[in-house]
Amino acid sequence: MEDHFPGYLKKLREIPAHEQTEHTGRAALQDLLQTFAPKQARVQHEPKRVSGSGAPDFKIDRGGMILGYVEVKKIGANLDEVIKSDQVRRYRQLSSNILITDYLQWVWLDDKSVRAREALAFPTDLESRAIRINPDRAKAVSALLQGFFSSPPQGVGSSDKLALALAARSKLLRDFLAEELLRQSREKREGRLYALFEVFRTQVFHELSTAEFADAFAQMLAYGLFLARLNAGAKGIVTLENVRGHIPGSFRLIRELVRFLEEMQEDEYRPVRWIVEEVLSIVNAMDLASIQQDLSFRARKSSTRGFRAGSEEEHRLFERDPFIYFYEDYLKAYDPAMRKGRGVYYTPPPIVNFIVRAVDDLLKGPFQIEDGLADPKRVTVLDFACGTGTFLLEVFERIFENIGGSDTGRAELIVREHMLANVNGFEYLIAPYTIAHLKLSQYLRDKGHPLSDNSRLQVFLTNTLEPIAPQKNLLMPALAEEAKAAQEVKDKPILVILGNPPYSGHSKNNGAWIKAAIDDYKFMMEDRPDPVTGEPRETRVPLGERNSKWLNDDYVKFIRFAQIKMDAVEEGIVGIITNHSWLDNTTFRGMRQSLMRSFDQIYVLDLHGNAKKKERAPDGGKDENVFDIEQGVAISLFVKRKGLEKGVWRRDLWGSRLEKYKNSAQETLKNVGLTRLLPLRNRFLFSFLNENLRQQYEEGIQMPDILKVNVLGFQTHRDEFSICFSEKDIEHRIAELRDIGTPAEKISNKYKLKDSGD
Repeated sequence: MEDHFPGYLKKLREIPAHEQTEHTGRAALQDLLQTFAPKQARVQHEPKRVSGSGAPDFKIDRGGMILGYVEVKKIGANLDEVIKSDQVRRYRQLSSNILITDYLQWVWLDDKSVRAREALAFPTDLESRAIRINPDRAKAVSALLQGFFSSPPQGVGSSDKLALALAARSKLLRDFLAEELLRQSREKREGRLYALFEVFRTQVFHELSTAEFADAFAQMLAYGLFLARLNAGAKGIVTLENVRGHIPGSFRLIRELVRFLEEMQEDEYRPVRWIVEEVLSIVNAMDLASIQQDLSFRARKSSTRGFRAGSEEEHRLFERDPFIYFYEDYLKAYDPAMRKGRGVYYTPPPIVNFIVRAVDDLLKGPFQIEDGLADPKRVTVLDFACGTGTFLLEVFERIFENIGGSDTGRAELIVREHMLANVNGFEYLIAPYTIAHLKLSQYLRDKGHPLSDNSRLQVFLTNTLEPIAPQKNLLMPALAEEAKAAQEVKDKPILVILGNPPYSGHSKNNGAWIKAAIDDYKFMMEDRPDPVTGEPRETRVPLGERNSKWLNDDYVKFIRFAQIKMDAVEEGIVGIITNHSWLDNTTFRGMRQSLMRSFDQIYVLDLHGNAKKKERAPDGGKDENVFDIEQGVAISLFVKRKGLEKGVWRRDLWGSRLEKYKNSAQETLKNVGLTRLLPLRNRFLFSFLNENLRQQYEEGIQMPDILKVNVLGFQTHRDEFSICFSEKDIEHRIAELRDIGTPAEKISNKYKLKDSGD
C-alpha cells in the first residue's frame, strides 16, 4: 500500500502552496482512501455544504452501513484544535471511527480517545524537487489507514442502546430541519418540507410552530426507518430508495410521511442526507434477532436484557410491556427538557393495570355487560392521550383474558370486529404515535393475529382538544383521511374514556372550543331567590377567582373533554391518572361541583408523592411518587349510570413507589378500601376534613373582613410613576396625574390627591 503515497504527494504539490485550500486536494485524497478501502466499500465525498451544517467531508459505507467518517483540513492546520471543536465532538457522538487529516498528518479517533496519530510528510517536503518518503512513516500511516478501514460498523444489540443511538441522530436531524424551515419561510421559497408543516398545522394542531414540527418530524423519520428495517427481514437492507416498500400498508400515514426522504436527492437537503444515512446505518447494522427478542410479547423472563427496574420484583410488574422504556430512554437522551415541558411520561404498567381492571369490573358489575371490555356491541373505548399505547395494550390484554385467550375460536372475530374497530387512541406527537402502532401491531402479531395491509389500528394522529374540519389534500391524502377518521371518533358516542393526559400548566391548547368549555369551571350552581317569586332557583354564579390559571393546565382540559363526551350519552366511564391538585384546591371547586353533577359515582385513589409539598406518610415515613415528577398524582374513576347510589369515595395511598405499584397490581376497585366523602357545599372538597377543626376555623374572622383593601403582595408594575428620587420629580408626577382623563376625571384626581396629603 505504501507505494501509492509518492503519487499522492505529487498530486498535492501540483497546486502552489499559497493557492491551496482544504478543498484543493480532495480528488487525490479520495483516490488514496479508496485504495485502502475494503472491497465493496465506497468512499463518498460530500459536496461543499452550507456553512455550519456540520457534515463530514468523506463518508465510508458498505452495504447500507457506515464504516466511518473523514474530516479534512488545510495543509498545516492545527489538528489538536480540530479535535476539540464542536464539529468533531458531534461526529464522535455518532461514530467511534473518525479520521482527521490535513492531507499529511493523520489522526484516528474513536468516540472517547485518540487511537493513533502519524505524519506522512511535512509541508516543507512538498516544496523540494524530489519527494522522498520516510519508509517508517509510510508504514505507520499505512497501518493507521488499514486500522481505520477495518473497523466494523457499529452493531446495536439491545432496544435501550438502539433508543440512545436513534436519539443522538434525531437531534442533528431536528436542528437541520428547523433551520431549513426558517430558511424556506424567510426566502419565500417554501418547498415540500414547509408544505408538510402547513398541512400538519391545518390538520393536526393549529398552534404548531416550525420548531415543534421539525422536532416531531425528525423523531418520526428515525422511527419510520427503524420500522422499515423490522419489516425488511433478516437479510434486508433499507435504503432511501426502498424504505417506503418496507413499511406495511397498515401503517399508511407513516408510509406516506417517509416519502419525504425522496427529497434527500435535492440540493437543499443534501447537507443533512448524511444524518439520515447515519440512521439507516444504525438500523441496518443492528442485531435484528436480538432487537426483536427485546421487543417481543411472547413468554418473557425476568432476566430480559435491558432490564433496569429498581428491583427484580418491580421488573416483574413491568415485564408485560417490552416497549415500556423504549421511548422513555429515547426522550431522555434526545431532549429531557422537552419531555418535562410537555408532561410526557409513560404510565407505570401496574397503575394502568389497576385502572383498566377497575373499568372492566364496573362494566361487568353496575353496567351488566357480561364480557366487560370484550363486548363488541356495547363497548367503545378511547384513550384520549395514548402516547405509546400503554393503556390500549392493557385493554387488548383484558379483552383476550375475558374471552379465554388469544387462541380461542372467538379471538379472530373479536380482533377484527372489536379491537380494530371499537378501541381508539388519540395522539398528536408523531413519534409516540408511531411507536403505539408498532407496539400494538407487534402485540397482535405475537398473539397470532398479524395485521393485513388492508387493516389498521384505530390510533389517530390528532389533537384531542381541537376540533378539525377535515380537508382534502393531494400532498398528504393519508393525513387528510386520518383527520377525518379522528373527527368521526370525536363526534360519536363513547362508553369508556381512559388514559394519562399531559400535565402542563403552560398549555398551548388555547383554541376557542376548549377555552369556552373550561370557562364553565369558573362558575358554580347555587340556589338563589327568584327576583319575582322569591322561591329558590338554581342560578349560575361566577366564582370571581382573581387567578384561575390552574384551570388552564392540560390535564384539566382533558378531563373537561371527557366530561363533555359523557354529558352527551346516557351512560359511561372515565378512568384516568392526573395531577392531584384538583381534588382540594379552592380554584377547582367549580370543576368539582360540575363533575358531581355529570357523574353519579366518583372514585378517587390519591397516590400522593408530592415533593413540592414535601409530603410524608402519616407515620412520618417516606412518600414516593409513582412517576419521576415532583407533582403528586391520583387515579380517578367517574361513573355515569342511572340507578346508582350517588356519591364520592376516596382512599389515600402512601409509602414507597414499589409499595404503590404492588398495591395497584393486586387490589381491585371493590377491595381497595375506599371511604365515602361528604363534600361540603360551596367548596366540594374531595378530601377528608377534621370536622371539629373545620368548625373552629370557620368561627374565626375572615381575612377579607379584616383587610378591606388588599393586594397580592409587593407590586412593581407602576414603578415609573410611583417611585421618584427627588421632590421635583414628585411634583412633576402629580402635575401629570391632574392632567389625565376627562374633565370630570381630572377633578376627581385633584380631590384624591388632596385627600392623600398631596
